[in-house]
Amino acid sequence: MAVLYLDDHLRITYTPRPSSAAVRLIGELDAANHRAAADTLRRAGRDDDPLVIDCEHLDFVDVAGLRMLIDLCRDGRARIANPPAQLLRLLHLVGLALP
Repeated sequence: MAVLYLDDHLRITYTPRPSSAAVRLIGELDAANHRAAADTLRRAGRDDDPLVIDCEHLDFVDVAGLRMLIDLCRDGRARIANPPAQLLRLLHLVGLALP
């Protein structure tokens, strides 16, 4: 496991897998770090395998963070795993559901 990104509120770790790349977001994803997080997640993904974004340890996600996650998952190159209850609620409120 490697740390790909770290600030005062968010840490992104990476674990390679045979059929996908897996990242874990830990802490808070918000307007202050969503751009850096998006750049980090795009670099972590592989062209031929989906990026699995484990959100189990996210304590807070604001609208900017939510939009970033949706944009990354929209084209099918990434997917959200283990979303916490507040993230599921946000997705439901904006009319999106996880597969």
